[in-house]
Amino acid sequence: MKQRMRSSARLLAAAAFACVLSAGALNAGALEAGVLKPGEPDNHSPDIPADVAAKMIDPELAQSDFVEQCAGCHGVRGSSIPAHLPELKDRVGYFMCTPESRAYLLRLPNVAHSRLTDNAQLADLMNYVVFVLGGKSAPPGAKPFTAEEVAHERQFPLTSGSLTGERMRLAKDAIRKCGAPQSLRLQYLGSPQ
Repeated sequence: MKQRMRSSARLLAAAAFACVLSAGALNAGALEAGVLKPGEPDNHSPDIPADVAAKMIDPELAQSDFVEQCAGCHGVRGSSIPAHLPELKDRVGYFMCTPESRAYLLRLPNVAHSRLTDNAQLADLMNYVVFVLGGKSAPPGAKPFTAEEVAHERQFPLTSGSLTGERMRLAKDAIRKCGAPQSLRLQYLGSPQ
């Protein structure tokens, strides 16, 4: 276990170093969009609160899995700026509001077809995304993903239709049914829609 944690820490450090190399351009775009405060680095993973860590089997592995599998597009802290991808930071938790939007998160192609074959490990990664990167956006009482839920939902990956259209439909449901902010309709802050 200790060797696995050291290996995870090395991978996390390598990913953070790679982020430092490109931080100037990314931070400039993030500052312009108002996502970061001046001087706030976006080259390190956020801390995992103790109550969230208790929902996971291996929180450190979940964090390093996110860095390896997702951070290249969604950013280490869940902010995809300047890429035009859905923001995770302080927003993804709203998709836990209905059973349909909760399932959507697990059926996304990069999740359902993840190279992580251990469903418990993938559940931890998704709990990291929702409860750490999503911050307070998850509805009170939202239950963490389980290995059984991941195993079931990844059998039905979203492979046809528009992911953007499906996301928009579910975002509108979250706004109407769960009081999510209107900005959830935007894929990322500053997007035209």
